Amino acid sequence: MPLVKSPMLLGEGAFEVHQIILSLKKEMGMAFLEMGKLLKKVRDEGYFTVLGYDSFPSYIINSELGFKTRTAYYYIEIYEWYVEKLSYERQYLADLGQDKLMRLLPTIKMEYARLSFPKLKDRIEELVNEVKELRPVDFEKKYKDDQKQEGHEEYLAPPEYFRCDKCGKWKLVIPLKDCCPDFLAEVKKYTIDNEGQKL
Repeated sequence: MPLVKSPMLLGEGAFEVHQIILSLKKEMGMAFLEMGKLLKKVRDEGYFTVLGYDSFPSYIINSELGFKTRTAYYYIEIYEWYVEKLSYERQYLADLGQDKLMRLLPTIKMEYARLSFPKLKDRIEELVNEVKELRPVDFEKKYKDDQKQEGHEEYLAPPEYFRCDKCGKWKLVIPLKDCCPDFLAEVKKYTIDNEGQKL
């Protein structure tokens, strides 16, 4: 019969294991930043030719690295943008992790192109805080929703949607006053044209 550990011992063991996992996550974060730095060096200084490859992609694909060319470019891109261009500390970036940094990068590139430096730094801090707090799907949705609001003075809440329990089709929840009159006319015309037909 196996020994049953007390909740106190389980709690201590669980906490220890969790701390080790967090430590390894941080080490992995530092490793992918260092990987980006070194891959950039191999690419930029032509080290791949000394190693017997005719191109950087050939070095990535045919060496014993074991990952795709796109992965190598991701590592390099993260290093170039966050460490070189934006001067973030590696430890801070390691805590964020590769996935969040990659998810954030397209947004940062767009903001980089349109904002001056003081505004850019504030905006990036705001984005970094959001990517840390929000689930991936919520971050993507929020940013896309924010983009759709640009150029308009009044903020309109994006519509909610869900699947109907009865028929399984989509239902939209949006105040009619927030809808475009042309869109409402199209819906009305469609409804009249298809009255009595099963949609």
